[in-house]
Amino acid sequence: MTDSAVIVGGGVIGLATAHRLACDGLAVTVVDAARGSTGASAHNAGWIVPIMSAPVPAPGMLGQALRWMARKDSPLYVRPSPRPEHVRFMVRMLRHCNPRDFHHGVEALVTLNERTVSLFDAYEKDGVRFEYHRTGQLMAFHTREAMRRYQAEAMSLERIGHTAVPLSGDELRDLEPALGRHVRAGLRCPQERHVDPASLVKSLEDRCRELGVRFLHDRPVTGIRSRGHVVTSVLAGNEEVSGDLFVLAAGAHTGPLSRLAGFPLPIQPGKGYGFDDTSDSVALRHPVYLGEAKVAVTPLEGRLRFAGTMEFGSSDLSIDVHRLRGIVRAAHEFLPGFPSTYRPRGWAGLRPMTPDGLPVIGPLPGKDNMLVASGHCMLGVTLAPMTAELISALIAGDHRASGVARPFTPRRFAPRPGRTLGRRLRRGG
Repeated sequence: MTDSAVIVGGGVIGLATAHRLACDGLAVTVVDAARGSTGASAHNAGWIVPIMSAPVPAPGMLGQALRWMARKDSPLYVRPSPRPEHVRFMVRMLRHCNPRDFHHGVEALVTLNERTVSLFDAYEKDGVRFEYHRTGQLMAFHTREAMRRYQAEAMSLERIGHTAVPLSGDELRDLEPALGRHVRAGLRCPQERHVDPASLVKSLEDRCRELGVRFLHDRPVTGIRSRGHVVTSVLAGNEEVSGDLFVLAAGAHTGPLSRLAGFPLPIQPGKGYGFDDTSDSVALRHPVYLGEAKVAVTPLEGRLRFAGTMEFGSSDLSIDVHRLRGIVRAAHEFLPGFPSTYRPRGWAGLRPMTPDGLPVIGPLPGKDNMLVASGHCMLGVTLAPMTAELISALIAGDHRASGVARPFTPRRFAPRPGRTLGRRLRRGG
C-alpha cells in the first residue's frame, strides 16, 4: 500500500504531480535543489498549446540545422562540445528525424493532450490562483508555404477539439494591427491558452502547502538508497528522506539523478532564451508565434514576453547576447513597432530534451517504486497536469493509463541485448 510519496523536483511537473498525489490522499514531500522555481518552469512563454505538441526531431531538421550552424543568432544552434554524452544524444536525435518517428510522436502527444485544457480549468476550481488567459493563439508567417506546413502538422489535433483556422495577412492584422505587412498568412487557434508561468508555479506550491505537502528547498539529491529493487530513501542535503514511492521530476537534471538509481536516461538540456518588455512599444491581445523565426510573444499583465531559440551543448544559464539579438531581430521583422535597437535584460532556461522528442513518463526500469516524469522538451507547462494525472493513474494500476503511457515509457531507452553483448565482446569481457 502506498501512503507517502517523495517528488524530486519543484518545477511545474513536480508541483503538478505533488498536487495530484496530495489530492489522492498521499503524504507528499517535494525535494528541490533550488530555493524556488527560477529555472525553465518560470522562464518560458507560458503557453498551453496542444496545437504545437510535436516532437523536436522532425523530417528536414538536419538540413535546417546545418544551414543555421553558421549563425549564432539562429533559432536552432548546436554548440560544439566534446562531451561524449552530448555527441551520443545528437546522433540519436538525428536518427529520429524521419516521417515515421515524427508521426508516431505526434499521435502519442495528441492522446496525451485530450484533457489538457479541462485540467487547467480544474486548477482554478480547486483554488489554484494564477494569471490565466483564454484568448486563443495566432501563428504568423511570411509565406503561405510555411503556414501550410504548420497547418498539416496540426490536423491530427482536430479530433480532440483543437483547430487551426487559416487566415490571410490582412485578416491577421485585423486581429493584431501590430503585425507588419510582410506577414502574408497565419493560423488562428482558438482553443489554446496562456499563463504567467511564474504565477502558475507559485500558486501550485501554495495550494500544495494547503494540502499538507512538505517542501525541502535548496536540497540537491546526492544519493538514492535501495534495498534490491525497492528505493528506500533519497539523500537530500544532510537529510535522508524516506517514502513508499519516488518520482523523478527534476527537468534537465533528471538524467544524472536517474544514473544514481541505476538507469541513466538520455535527458539533455536545451537552452532557451527570453526577455520581458515593459516599454509598451508594441501592444498585443493574443499570444503570437512568429513562424519562420520560431519566437513566441506572450502578452502578460504589465509586460510582453519574448521567448525562443534552442541551443544544444550548453548546460549552464549564461547568456549569449547573439541569441537575444536574434529574438530582437525576429521581433522587429514581424512587429515593426518593436525597436530593432532594443537591448534586453535576458534570461535562460534549460529545457529537458530527449532524443525522440517525447516526454519520459512511467516506472524506472530496475526500481519497483520509482517513476519518472520528465523530458517534456518545450511542453512542460502544457503537459504538466496531464503528466500528473498519468502518474497518479499508473500508481493506481489503471490499465488504460498504461496504454496512454506506453510511448513515453523510460524502458524505450534500455540498451538492446545485441548492442550490450557487442560492447562486452569489444571490451573483451
